[in-house]
Amino acid sequence: MVIAKAAYAYDRGITGKGVTIAVLDTGINRTTPEFAGRISADSTGFEQRVARCGSCPAETLAPYAIDDKQGHGTTVASVALAARNGSGPQGLAPESTLLALKIVGADLSGQTAGSTGPIPDSGSANAMLIAPAIRYAVEKGAFISVLSLNGFGTGQIAQDQRAAMDQVRLADRLLVNSVDNATGQDSFTGQFAENFVGTDRANKDWFLFAIGVDQNGNPRSANGNAGPLADRMLAAGGNNVQVVDKDGNVVSVTGNSFAAPAVAGAAALLKQYWPQLGGKAISRILLDTATDAGAPGVDAVFGAGILNVEKAMQAHAPASSFAAADAVLTRFSSLTTSAPFGGSAAAATLTGQVGVMTVFDRYGRDYGMTGSAGVRARGSGLLAGAMVTQTDVSWRAAQAEAARFGFATNVGAYSGLRPTVPAVVSFSPAAGQQVTLVTNVAIGGGSGLANSPLRGIASMPVGSMSAWSGGGWSASFSSGTSRDGRLRQQVIGFAMPLGLGVELSDLAERGQVLGMRGDATLGLAGARTTLATVTYRHRLAGVDLTARATVSSTRASGGSDLLRFGGPLMGSAFALEGARGLFGGRATLGMSSPLRVERARAMLLAPVSFDLVSGALATRTVAVDLAPDARELDLELGWATALSPTSSLRFGVARAFDASHVAGASDTAGFIAIAIR
Repeated sequence: MVIAKAAYAYDRGITGKGVTIAVLDTGINRTTPEFAGRISADSTGFEQRVARCGSCPAETLAPYAIDDKQGHGTTVASVALAARNGSGPQGLAPESTLLALKIVGADLSGQTAGSTGPIPDSGSANAMLIAPAIRYAVEKGAFISVLSLNGFGTGQIAQDQRAAMDQVRLADRLLVNSVDNATGQDSFTGQFAENFVGTDRANKDWFLFAIGVDQNGNPRSANGNAGPLADRMLAAGGNNVQVVDKDGNVVSVTGNSFAAPAVAGAAALLKQYWPQLGGKAISRILLDTATDAGAPGVDAVFGAGILNVEKAMQAHAPASSFAAADAVLTRFSSLTTSAPFGGSAAAATLTGQVGVMTVFDRYGRDYGMTGSAGVRARGSGLLAGAMVTQTDVSWRAAQAEAARFGFATNVGAYSGLRPTVPAVVSFSPAAGQQVTLVTNVAIGGGSGLANSPLRGIASMPVGSMSAWSGGGWSASFSSGTSRDGRLRQQVIGFAMPLGLGVELSDLAERGQVLGMRGDATLGLAGARTTLATVTYRHRLAGVDLTARATVSSTRASGGSDLLRFGGPLMGSAFALEGARGLFGGRATLGMSSPLRVERARAMLLAPVSFDLVSGALATRTVAVDLAPDARELDLELGWATALSPTSSLRFGVARAFDASHVAGASDTAGFIAIAIR
């Protein structure tokens, strides 16, 4: 059924499964694989009262078996329910359940007053069985009933049909009736359809007419019509339709009878996906979303238009409401995570909490909506915020020949030309003691790409440092600010003769928390982090070993109902490096892990649902722990040498496993640095 555009539903796994379609007709071929396992055990015929001749007494005939002797019922059912098995035609709802209700009358030809044998079925409908079949379909849970026949009935038949249709309305089910094939025939006035709907039109919202068109949407040159009920008519494939006949053969048929099951199949697809919808709502959706054809609006040829499953499945609301819903999601997910929280993994987790919600269209249907922006992750690879320092060469150190008033310094004519080059001043206040003052130096950085614990939080802070050493003891103080001005770090360090040391760092952030940022609605004013680091340096077998272990405590300031941290954020980092002389230079091998949040409890306000028509928003508060599940481990190999008294060379390569604390992620980076004065 290409014309119905049902592939849109199949691509989303919607096949009508779990929805029962009742076909009131001549029975069904029970052996064809097209309906295998999907013919309801409640399928049946119905008792009927007949007289074998004009003077014969009436007798009750038992229900006929549902086997299809005439063939019409099987062909009709195949349009709605034929299997999606790659063989033969496919029904619009290929996994729906079939309730086959046989409503044929008795074949009284050859019956006389003395006849006593079984009376065979005629293959033609008995109008008196339509009402009980409709009531039975409702009782057995069929959502749609298909009646691909027309006629008229008065008196008790009309009353029974109206009462049966009242049951369809009360149960909020749906009846689909084909338009008469006779040219110019009004299929409503004085017909079964008027019995169902009523002269007061009380039941029309649970009733649909169907008329056939070909696969290109062209109508037959002559056809019946829906009379005054054209606004309840849909056009669907009914001309030259491939179906399965009573013998299991694929044949081509034409008639409005085959448009009705197509409409029923479409209704089953919607019912599967939105089980809360009833017949009134689904029929309205199908009518509203039909593709207009012929004269603009409702007309006698196409009714409301050509059945369009794709459009029927899509959300319908004012165009501006979709933009409004996206703006809501953008506001809730206006957050950028950083490496200590797990980078992209944290962004994905948070997007699942605050970047999606349910939206309801004008028919009350629910759709999952994901915002166009979502929570983002800052770049936090091995090169994020990196500042690789050059190896120590003669011009980087204080120069004895540049002594001024007892000081040694590298500050000279070149320093004004190179404002980014560290400037060093050192002096000896007493024998065995040294004081060094440095500016334009990286604060808190490591000697390579990987082993800076604050990588991924902000660009490396640059500032000044003062240090004192003597007798194997040392003390230092450094202070710097990142290039973007968001981070200021102050570090106090102490080291003892045995190589053991401690560093205390104060990290002040503006507009972010450990690199996590948000727009003004989140209210993240900043954070204050205290880092305590234990260091150990030791020379073993010619290798200079350095170990660092860091713990941190962060207190966020600001916040809003959208995001608020509960208590301090705890974190940790470590590094281990070995260095020794090699090939006239100095080789290093390091293993490290940058700062990782160990505990970060937060309260998020998350969107739950949004009504696209009224704009009503429902939210909920969610408690989350933003600590990542993995831990990044970095390995780095480097080598450096002084090329001359005024130049140096350094290169290295690093590999990050579970990069940015994301399980399975990796990053590889290399660098080469040449410094020339």
